[in-house]
Amino acid sequence: MIQSKLFALFQTLSPAEKRRFKKWVHSPIHNNNAQIVALFVFLDTRTTFTDRSLKRERAFVFVYGNEPYDDLKMRRLMSEFLDVLEAFLAYEAWHNHHSEQWLALAKTYRQRQLTTEAGAYLQKAEQELDEQPLRDAQYFLMHYRLQEERLVQNLARDSALNLQEMADNLTRFFVLELLRNACSAASHAAIYRVDYQLPYLETVLEDCAAGRYDDSPLIRLYYHRYRCLQNPAAGEHFLAYKQLLPIAPQCLSRAELRDMLLVGINYCIRRLNTDESSFLREVFELYKFGLAEGTFLENGFLSRFSYKNIVAAALKLGETAWVEHFLETNSPLLAPEFRNHYERFCRAKLSYQNGDYDQVQTLLQDLTFDDVFLELDARVSLMKVYFETGKWRLLEGFLTSFERFVSRKKMLAYHAPTYRNIIQFTGKLMQWKSGKKKLSEEELRSLQHQISVTKPLSEREWLLKTI
Repeated sequence: MIQSKLFALFQTLSPAEKRRFKKWVHSPIHNNNAQIVALFVFLDTRTTFTDRSLKRERAFVFVYGNEPYDDLKMRRLMSEFLDVLEAFLAYEAWHNHHSEQWLALAKTYRQRQLTTEAGAYLQKAEQELDEQPLRDAQYFLMHYRLQEERLVQNLARDSALNLQEMADNLTRFFVLELLRNACSAASHAAIYRVDYQLPYLETVLEDCAAGRYDDSPLIRLYYHRYRCLQNPAAGEHFLAYKQLLPIAPQCLSRAELRDMLLVGINYCIRRLNTDESSFLREVFELYKFGLAEGTFLENGFLSRFSYKNIVAAALKLGETAWVEHFLETNSPLLAPEFRNHYERFCRAKLSYQNGDYDQVQTLLQDLTFDDVFLELDARVSLMKVYFETGKWRLLEGFLTSFERFVSRKKMLAYHAPTYRNIIQFTGKLMQWKSGKKKLSEEELRSLQHQISVTKPLSEREWLLKTI
């Protein structure tokens, strides 16, 4: 049972949801099968979830007593239980959207020809919608649906029709959804080389450029976001995106806000990869904005990738005091299974920045990683420490093992060249610095030029500094 869809869904219930579901399965309106109640009790009373504790045969005995085990009967019961659980979750989703409830009641009263009550519930739905903070595409769609019901209720046509308001809300919903999907298509196409054809997209883009939606900051934000994805060199669209971003937390859900923010961060990273160093400050400010809005939290935990990337950006800008405070306040927000490794890694990066090389080695010693890129970054940090402390024999062996590590990791096909270039140039500089190989001034200039022009090379600045 532990591998079943039923258990996977049941396990996602919060304690409060589980209490409400218990009432649901005991209610004859929603469930009149006593065996489903018994199966709920079986699941609810397990102290641990293992293959043994959730064995189907155990559940069968708990539900049916001494009956001989019947696998088909057990599977049918699990299927019925899943139906009841899914009905409960569907109700929960509907119940949490009050505007949907009031609209449903407005329609019900209208169909029963109770017009006064129908109008009252429609007004209640409109008030509820206006009071909720989000102003995303779904807001405009809901407004359209409410206006559609108002049009139906106004059978006598004793007042001006609301067709223009309906059209405006439907148009805004369509434009926002089209631009959102266009952004997803542009991101996906850049990786998988797929050519998506989205009807009406060019018309909408032309309308946006012509100022038709200048009164809608969210549409403009999505428009400039799409243009950033479509043409990374178009800096004016990133500037407009950045200026409009502060309105996003009031308009979008946290998930949509995160997507919106990641587009800007990835845009900055692409510009950084073309050696436009001014975008380092831009990406750092976007990370700080996301932290302030809680954007990088997932189920209450801070994304370990965001945690690492934020520290890396801040340290490159020399924001060591800020990083120290960040580590103190945000490390506890990492998921427990990642906290120790990621905090030690980031503290090692901070120690390197502060010149405490002994602390770097202490923090990174015997540290294992589940993320190959984190391990590569840790190896680069150790390599730099060995170089800067003149541990030439240790560094020579380390570079050899580093080269083998990169060659073994087949998933690094795209990233391997930058690490091979780092290893190659560090080896050449080690030969010169250690006195093993003398280099003339002309040879040093040639090496400096090679480092300056070689791509990809993520540690260019450090390598040039050593010369």
